[in-house]
Amino acid sequence: MTPPAEDAITGMSYESALAELDTLITKLEGGSIALEEAIGAYERGAVLAKHCAELLERTEQRVKQLVVSTDGSIGERPLEMADAPAAARPAPAVQGPLRNATLRIDPDDVPF
Repeated sequence: MTPPAEDAITGMSYESALAELDTLITKLEGGSIALEEAIGAYERGAVLAKHCAELLERTEQRVKQLVVSTDGSIGERPLEMADAPAAARPAPAVQGPLRNATLRIDPDDVPF
C-alpha cells in the first residue's frame, strides 16, 4: 500500500509537482531547516521528481510529428527524439524523383 503522501502526488499536475519540487530544493539549499525536516523534504522531493519524470515520459509517447508526403497528404508518426542515435531513427521515406537526392533542410525554412 502506498503512503497517503505518495497518493496525493500521483494526482498532481506536472506544473504543480515541479513547483513544489522547486520550493523543496530552495529550502534544502538554504540549509535553514532542521535535519528531520530536511530528510522528509528530500524524500518527498524524490517522489515528486519521479512523478514528473513519469508524466514527461507519458507525454513524449503521446506527442506525434505531422508529416507531409510527396502527394501532399498529411499524416502522423511518432516524434523522433533529437538525442536518439541516427541508427535508431527510421530513415524518412522519400518517393518520386527526389528518392535518390540528398535532402538538405535549412533550419531557417522550418515554419515553426
